[in-house]
Amino acid sequence: MEIPASLLPPASASRSATVMRRPPMVRCTPNHPGEGVAADLPRVSEIKVRNWADTYGALLDRTVLGPFLDCGVQLEDLRQAVGLSEMLLLVAVDGADAIGGFALTYMAREPEPWLESLHVLIEFRGHGLGTQLMQSTAAHLHARGYDSMRLGVIAGNDAAARFYERLGGSLIGLEPVSWAEGAMHQVYRWPSLTRLAN
Repeated sequence: MEIPASLLPPASASRSATVMRRPPMVRCTPNHPGEGVAADLPRVSEIKVRNWADTYGALLDRTVLGPFLDCGVQLEDLRQAVGLSEMLLLVAVDGADAIGGFALTYMAREPEPWLESLHVLIEFRGHGLGTQLMQSTAAHLHARGYDSMRLGVIAGNDAAARFYERLGGSLIGLEPVSWAEGAMHQVYRWPSLTRLAN
C-alpha cells in the first residue's frame, strides 16, 4: 500500500532529530469539551492518522485503513469521544511544548478500562513519551478507583507488543477486531496498575 506523502514524517525526522530542551511531560485533557480539548484535538487526530499510515500500512488491507487515514473522520471521532464522561485523554508534550503523542482510554469499558489508542510520532520516539503516557494513564485510572486495564495490539505489530510487555503487560489472548474482517488483536492486560502507576 502506498502511503500519501502528507502522512509520512518529514525526511529529517528521526529519533536523533528531536532535541528535548526540557524533560517531556504528560498532561490530562479535561473530560468535558472545552478550550483545552478543542485546541489539542486537531494535533491528536494528525498523530493518529500519521501513526496508522506508518504502522498499519503493511499490516491491514487498504480498504480497512481508509477511514483511519482521513484526518477529518478521525477528528470527528475524537470530538465525540471527548464528550463521554468516562473517557481519559492524555497528551505528551515535548520540551518545546509540542504535542508528540497521546493516550485515549475508555474507563467504563467492561470488564475493565480499555486503552483504545497510544500513539507517539516517530520523530518524538526514544525520549520516554510513550512510557510516560502509560504511567500517567495507570496513575489516573488508579486514582479513580480502577486497578486493572486492557488494550489490543494488532497482530504483527511486534514493536508495540514488546513495549507493552516491557511495561508489565501480559498477553492474555487473541481476538478478532470488530472493525476489520480477518484482523486480530493480541489482548494485553495489567491485573494491577499499582506498579505501572508509580
